[in-house]
Amino acid sequence: MNILLCTTEELMLTTFEFRFRKNGWKLMVADSAKTALEKTRSLLPDLVVVDLELPNFEALDIVQFIRNEPNGELPILTYGTVENEKLLFESLRLGADDFIIAPMKPDELTIRIRRQLLKKKMAGSLQ
Repeated sequence: MNILLCTTEELMLTTFEFRFRKNGWKLMVADSAKTALEKTRSLLPDLVVVDLELPNFEALDIVQFIRNEPNGELPILTYGTVENEKLLFESLRLGADDFIIAPMKPDELTIRIRRQLLKKKMAGSLQ
């Protein structure tokens, strides 16, 4: 499984790179909306995790871009702080599948990713 993590936080990258590898997932990274869109189109990730703390509201742009793409059913998880509750809800309104309140625990993210990947797999088997 290929997972695209959209963040600029080095600590987040280090923490989740180890966790993803442990689960057999390949981590791809994007630090801007432009890079996220390019990687979504060229590398075809199985799921996207978006940091709502990206500058200039780029996180919401990423959600919108993905939902407007031909493969727009790609699962999207967003995460942000309680202080950014409006952004969390806006990400859902724009099409994110789920969100996590930061600081998030690696186990919580792993469980939520597994749930989204299972939903995607089940939806594919129904077609």
